[in-house]
Amino acid sequence: MITLDTNLTLYPGLYYYLPMVKNSNSKAYSAIDQYSDAQAAKGTKIGQHGQIIQSAENTQDADAASKVKNVPTDAATLIETLKLEMPESKLAILKLIPHSELLQFLSLLNKEQLLSGLKLFTKEKLLQFVGNLSKEQLLKMLTKMYISTDQILEHFSIKELNHFLSSKKIEKSNMLKIFQSLSKTELSQIAEAATGVPQGNKTQTQLFKVIGDLSTAQITDGIKGLEYKKMRGIVSEMLKEDSSLYMEFTQQSLFKQTINFPKSSLVEGMGTIDNDELIKFLDKLPDNFLALVTTQMDTDTLAQILVNDYQNLLSQISA
Repeated sequence: MITLDTNLTLYPGLYYYLPMVKNSNSKAYSAIDQYSDAQAAKGTKIGQHGQIIQSAENTQDADAASKVKNVPTDAATLIETLKLEMPESKLAILKLIPHSELLQFLSLLNKEQLLSGLKLFTKEKLLQFVGNLSKEQLLKMLTKMYISTDQILEHFSIKELNHFLSSKKIEKSNMLKIFQSLSKTELSQIAEAATGVPQGNKTQTQLFKVIGDLSTAQITDGIKGLEYKKMRGIVSEMLKEDSSLYMEFTQQSLFKQTINFPKSSLVEGMGTIDNDELIKFLDKLPDNFLALVTTQMDTDTLAQILVNDYQNLLSQISA
């Protein structure tokens, strides 16, 4: 039987090991990928070989951790004794370490490994995380998930585009530059919507002068008079001229653009989020799943940390 010393503290020099971390652990990735959405984030118990079990108690941890009479004092011996090169053996040991300390271990994982851990959440839970991101973070996600500005705008509503066009940061000069490629009919529609006056048979040059004499607010009101697809096209050109205007959309309207993506695309898009923020998300995982994510860490690094900082824990794995 294993008893865990809950007074264990994490070695202050943990981050010394950061440069030693390897970039991948394919077996650990596979172990994470086997879990379905139905099992994600529900606190399901994980057996000693990574299998899902439903019992309230898991008494197999001691078996997977092996039986150690003499605690190894070097990493190589510990790896051999506990078979730490096997993800299931890592898992059995890591499940004995407190949640708060496992979180610090996550700092030794790379971006791809942290994202692999996000797969253990349901899509609904991921959207809860994404819904709390700032506009800047959402824009980074959308830029990665979409191919072009036109695609990003494709699902924005007329109301959301009208809100954007009410921004005080839109520059008149950029709009006039875009209007140079519009047809006479489109210029006439903008001028009429902006002034409320029919433009008759004015030439394209005359219409351009009418619009040029208007204020920025009047011109954006004129754009709102266009049919949706044409209005969206002009907004797209504005964003290409000045990408900072993306910030004029509301946080909620940007978030809505992520909802229809599959879970895999959400995880990929979240690769734009800082590692520290990803670790905060992973903190919401049940203990067993958090331990599973941590099995991706480099075996040599884990063994060295255990030898240096967890002698009490190792000594409690008894025959």
